[in-house]
Formats: sequence, structure tokens, C-alpha cells
Amino acid sequence: MSKLDSEQEIIKLAAGLQVDWQKNAVQNIIALCHKKIANWRKDAPTIASINQLENLICKKLKIVFEEVWSNEDLASVVCKYVRQGEAIFATLTNDLNEKTFAALIERRKIDGNSSDRYVAVIDCRGSKSSRRFFTRWHEIAHLLTLQGQLELPLHRSTTDKNPTERLMDVIAGEIGFFEPLFRPILHQEIATASGLTFGTVERIRERFCPEASYESTLNACVNRMNSPVLLITLGLALKKDEQRQLQSPQTEMFLAPRPQSKLRVLSVAPSSAARGTTLQIHRNMQVPESSSLFRMFFNLDESGGNEVEATENLSTWRHTSDGSSLANVEVIFRARRIKDTIVALVSPVTS
Repeated sequence: MSKLDSEQEIIKLAAGLQVDWQKNAVQNIIALCHKKIANWRKDAPTIASINQLENLICKKLKIVFEEVWSNEDLASVVCKYVRQGEAIFATLTNDLNEKTFAALIERRKIDGNSSDRYVAVIDCRGSKSSRRFFTRWHEIAHLLTLQGQLELPLHRSTTDKNPTERLMDVIAGEIGFFEPLFRPILHQEIATASGLTFGTVERIRERFCPEASYESTLNACVNRMNSPVLLITLGLALKKDEQRQLQSPQTEMFLAPRPQSKLRVLSVAPSSAARGTTLQIHRNMQVPESSSLFRMFFNLDESGGNEVEATENLSTWRHTSDGSSLANVEVIFRARRIKDTIVALVSPVTS
């Protein structure tokens, strides 16, 4: 059971959708979305790509996408719909700010047969373009779980994630990489490469949907692995108590020494097969200096490079709070440097 399952917003949504909200509400909502799509797909058995599936779903949901890649594009979209009597579109100039990825608008000046009852305006300007694929499916997720009408004619998807927005991200990651289309490609490429590597992920992305970001494809691959795998991100960070100390006014009052950032685990995403096993690395753990990942981050090896593959034992990783170590598990780290972080795939060594 995830934390999202206990959020009141999610419980209310699950109850409204008439799925079990008392246990595994998130998975039950996802299952409902899958069921809707599977039923629609029965009438279109020739669908073989995620883009074709998206077109089908959009037709069923009566949604169209407007992508804006420049300020001029945005002005054009606003003008197009305002001329059709949809005054709400005039707010997009201010609503699509640096924190907003998309706006979902329910049109009022249409009849019941219109195929564009909903318009999702996707902001692809600047760095937001890398989320284009994911943002489209995020807006689809909103409509798949919609009860009645939008609470307002306009809904914005922003970086400020409330429980419902976090759930839409989860749903987007599921249906955007629709199992019957994605899993066969995943299994074929893993069999060819004898495991999940960064190169494997790139080949899967090219076959499944080149428009999808590498990051979202990587997460989808890890999530659907039948074997234990961890996806971890490393970077410089403080411990929670050090962060609190830094924010405390007493730090300045008593001239306390400022804590120094250390190389830590920023995030951990396990495959379903890894949950409950000894393949565990904990968020916010400090990376030991003996680790190949530490040496890679600080460029301590002569070979350097942006990718490293190395074998080591997790028992060398220890919690600084109590000195306890991780399990005695020999693992392979396949790591790649991305800007100021290290992203690594972690899998147990198999004999």
C-alpha cells in the first residue's frame, strides 16, 4: 500500500469512480483506466503503436492537443479559440508560466457531437519540451478519471504536485507505456542484450516511441522488469537534520559550523521484483568512498568517462547514523553521468 492510497483526495476519487478505496486505491484506479482502454481497443484490433493508441483514446475522450513551442504559437492558440467564443483561453498567456506544463480546458461553445470538447494546451517551450510525451498522457489521465465536468473550465498541470496530480503522473507512466504494446519490445531487447542497460533503454525508446523522453522510458523499463533491479540517482545533498540545522536561525546566532553536502542517494526506484528482496539501497544514504560510483562522481579514476560498469558488494555501504550495513549482496552498477548527478542501474550478480 502506497502513501497515495491513504490520501483523502485519492480515496474520494476512488469512491467516485466506484472502485475499492479501502485497499490499494491507486492500483484499482489504474486498473479501471486499463479496462477502459482495453475495451476501446477491442473495436480497433489493428492498433500496433502507442501513437495509434493515443489517437483512439483521444477520439473516445473527445480531446485534442494544441502544442505551443514559442510565444507566437501560444498567441495563435489563444486567438484561435477566443474567436470561437471561448474567452477562457485568453488566460493562457499568464497561466502557462514557468511552473505550468499544460492547461486542460473544457469548451462551452460546442454541441454534444463535437470531437474537441476538451483542449489540452501543452507547453513545449524551452526545457518543457522534454516532458512533451509524458505531459500529453498526464492530461489524458485526468479525463480517464474525470467524474462529470471539470470543476472549472480550466485545469492546470504544474510542478506543485498535490495528491491528485501525483496520481495522474503514476497513471501517465502506466498507460503511456501501455503494457500490451510496451512489454513485448522490452522483453525482446532485454533478451538480445542479456539484461537492462542504458543502451537497451535507448533501443526500446526508438522502437516504442522516439518522442518519449529517455527518462520516462528508463522508468518504464525498470518498473516492468521481471527481475530485481534498482534505479538510483546520486548527487550532493545534506542529511535531513543537517538541512534543518542550516535553516535554523540558531545557526547564525551561535555561529555554528555549516554542514557540508555529501554524495548521497537522492532517489530509489525499484522494479516490482526487487520489493521485499535483499536488493535494497536506502534514500539519503551516503555513498562510501570505496564505491565506484563515488570515484566516478568525483572523477577519481584515470579512465573518467560518462559511463561506468562495475561490480561491488552492498555490504560496504553503511548508515552513518548507526553503522549498520546493507545486505551482503554482490551487484553490478551500470552508471551514467547526467549533469550534476549519477544515474545507476543496480542488479544482483547472477552465477
